[in-house]
Amino acid sequence: MIVNPARPLRRLSLVAALVLGATLPGVAHADKYAGAFMENGGGARALGMGAAFTAVADDPSATFWNPAGLAGVTGRELLLMHSERFGDLIDRDFAAFVQPVGWNLLGGENAGVGITLIRLGVDDIPFTNHLGDQLDTNGDGTVDDTELLGLFDLQDQIQYKSDQELALLLSYGEQKGAWRVGGTLKFIRQSVGPYSSLGVGADLAVLRPSVWRNLDFGLKLQDVTSTYLSWSTGRNEVISPAIVPGLAWRQPLPQWDMDLTLAGAMEARFDNRGDADQFHSGALSINTHTGVEVGFSQKVFVRAGYDGAFDSGHFAAGAGFRLEPLTIDYAYAGDALEIDEATHQISLSVRF
Repeated sequence: MIVNPARPLRRLSLVAALVLGATLPGVAHADKYAGAFMENGGGARALGMGAAFTAVADDPSATFWNPAGLAGVTGRELLLMHSERFGDLIDRDFAAFVQPVGWNLLGGENAGVGITLIRLGVDDIPFTNHLGDQLDTNGDGTVDDTELLGLFDLQDQIQYKSDQELALLLSYGEQKGAWRVGGTLKFIRQSVGPYSSLGVGADLAVLRPSVWRNLDFGLKLQDVTSTYLSWSTGRNEVISPAIVPGLAWRQPLPQWDMDLTLAGAMEARFDNRGDADQFHSGALSINTHTGVEVGFSQKVFVRAGYDGAFDSGHFAAGAGFRLEPLTIDYAYAGDALEIDEATHQISLSVRF
């Protein structure tokens, strides 16, 4: 008999459903959020633009948003980002390294590679599975809401475990005529207390700069072959494919030594997320992303955007400062989960 350890704690339930991807065995609809710890990607620049980065993809975070952008890499660059939620309950790290290479796989021109590590950690998750017999006072094999109140008398017997979720991304992008093409191979490992899982998946992507005047087009086919997670409990989960098209308009303003970028992206999934996403009909659900960036002398940047993720979405804003070889970016996402807690993210990148 399994007692859902998140039910008596509303906040932890929200974390499990929306941030951890419902990795605990026995949680309903886990497939919808399997691997969800990767969905926010990384890079404060992209997040400050509302995650509308599919057609921009011109910094190391392209390894996540659109690996085809690696075809435009001109030097080695490392990006690091760390964020915390619920105080220090949830720690999330994103690191990406990219560099150009002198070889190609498709007979094209320029090519670049990247390696990315995404980590999410949660401490002090209460496990109550071992208390099932004591809580099931009527002996019907199910612990109902009334019986869960008995946890108050058993608090000293609750076991607290940690959650660790890791993703390693190996990415490649190549210039093929007017198009850039790329892909990412993903290796995933999750562990929640005594349970663990392994998974492998892949993304494919294209990027077409100047498809019409200053308009760039990007498309990412995420988890294109479906990504399978095999748990030590014998349960298997599937991360369903997602289609993420995007557009970006880049407008130089030389008279003011400024650059303007307008971007939009749409994330379409087919796994019955319903109200969890911005728009939904049947199995289809869609989140929209829009963003703007204004650069001054290619050194100071101001950003704003709207991220339609989760049912309410949220506005985002950010800023950046570049002093070669360093770039510091900041993103503010407001109360993204509607829990009276703002989200602040800072990333640092260095070229060498």
